[in-house]
Amino acid sequence: MKTTKEYTDDHQVKITAEFEQDLLEQFKRRAARKIAKNTRIPGFRPGKAPYNMVLNHVGEASVIQEAIDLLLEEEYPKVLDQEGIKPWGPGNLENISSYEPPIFEFVIPLEAEVALIGDDKLNKEYAPEAVTDEEIEQELERFKRNFADVVPVERAAKEGDVVYFTLEGTDKNAVDEDAVIIKETPQQVLIEAEDVKRPSEWPFEGFNRKFIGKKAGKSLEFEHSFPEDARDESLAGKTVKFVANLQEVKELQSPELNEEILQQIGDYETEEALREDIKKAIENRKNTEYDDQYFTELVDELRENSTIKYCPQQLEDAEEDMLHQVEHHLSHQGMDLELLLKLRKQDKETYIEEEIKPHAKNRLERSLIMNELTRKHELKIDEKVLEAEIQKIIGQMIQSGELERAQKDLGAKKFSESVTMEAYNRAMGQAQFELLKSLANPDIIQVEAPKPKKVSSKTKISTKKAEAVPEKEEADKTEEETEE
Repeated sequence: MKTTKEYTDDHQVKITAEFEQDLLEQFKRRAARKIAKNTRIPGFRPGKAPYNMVLNHVGEASVIQEAIDLLLEEEYPKVLDQEGIKPWGPGNLENISSYEPPIFEFVIPLEAEVALIGDDKLNKEYAPEAVTDEEIEQELERFKRNFADVVPVERAAKEGDVVYFTLEGTDKNAVDEDAVIIKETPQQVLIEAEDVKRPSEWPFEGFNRKFIGKKAGKSLEFEHSFPEDARDESLAGKTVKFVANLQEVKELQSPELNEEILQQIGDYETEEALREDIKKAIENRKNTEYDDQYFTELVDELRENSTIKYCPQQLEDAEEDMLHQVEHHLSHQGMDLELLLKLRKQDKETYIEEEIKPHAKNRLERSLIMNELTRKHELKIDEKVLEAEIQKIIGQMIQSGELERAQKDLGAKKFSESVTMEAYNRAMGQAQFELLKSLANPDIIQVEAPKPKKVSSKTKISTKKAEAVPEKEEADKTEEETEE
């Protein structure tokens, strides 16, 4: 077999393979025997028809096509080995330029390549913000609000009040009887603090704050221009004139946190215990948000400095995965992609081009960077860390009541594999974050951890005790890599 190769600009390789003429003839006869077993040829038992009779019965073209399939199945791996090719996925037979001798032209997508640059020059202080007393007080006030008395007041409305009003909306640019979009209807809203973000607020974000400084008996008139992708389709793309007649202002009078209220909130014995839990919750939320941004910025810094090569098929695969995830997420919200596109007045091709592709590209490249960083720094997961993560996942599933349903839907083996892989992904993600943090903050004193063991892909879990029980067999020598 003679082969030549030519690399393309899109990280694929074109291989031209010339096979011996006798090889094709051998596979033609093997193909004829296979066809004869599966085709009824008059006068012959299955598989017993002579070669020429098969040719006459089904035609030489059918025999050649079957022969090519058989030849590729056996010889294609040898082509890859001979040229030292590591494919990302299946190659494509682009052309058969000759049958005498057989000359096949393949285009093969290559495994991604990352030349990691800059991991030794990362420098980014790790400094998440501390929880402030003001944040604790705001969260505590939200708890109190659930038990507050609603009391009418004569003053102008302010933050924290509930206002009652009627609302009418008309299309400013409409000239006919269809101008009324929102018929006059009674409404009530809570005036939120300015820093509270409510993107789903109706009819638009920040609407509730229009009533600040207004007294009952007053009318408010204001306009708002809605984007084409507004959540409310009846308002999308329109400039709407609103008229609100403020009827009543009520104040929320929050009670003192007595023993009864503390018990209802969460079985707390003291207000200090509640405050401590509030502080921990805010701290966890802020740290998670900070860590996500910190991690992403460091990975993107590496992306900018490094060289990443991957084939178009790999990006297409990432796009398809992301689209499936979007559809899955929408289904949990009682929506589907078709409805989302209708609300946005957008076709699927545009949505994929503008929304899916950029995010899929970012995710793929970040994943490739982290995979290479993991390989370069020989990052592995300790057995005990994996076992602890498995127990945590099982515990979460027990608390949420999802354990029995998941076991039933997946079966024991798949459930075990799924939980183990999820635990591995979480543990690896945390390990990758800690690695990046240590690279960006080399002066931080690190406590040296015990040398990690290789994680076996044959780790088993017991859902009864929520334990990880590794088999005694030698761990697999193939290191698993996970995406970001």
